Amino acid sequence: MDSEVLHALHGKTVEQLVMTYVTTLNAGELAPRLNAEAMDLISEIKAILDDDTTEDPACFQQIDRIVSAFWAKGIYTPRHDW
Repeated sequence: MDSEVLHALHGKTVEQLVMTYVTTLNAGELAPRLNAEAMDLISEIKAILDDDTTEDPACFQQIDRIVSAFWAKGIYTPRHDW
């Protein structure tokens, strides 16, 4: 089977499984989980910005670490391809 077709089928299956799981949660359960994940990322970004050990006047290292934190959470940006 064509790998592109197989990838699409896998994606659809995962999508269906995720939607089945999410619909079993009520808003009272889902919102705190999403908020906690967002707060973790914000806390990590703040720690990066507050880190005085990085001697980088143009902030390239800090920006790279922030983008890496986003990538670690599955939030990708096309402006920082590896």
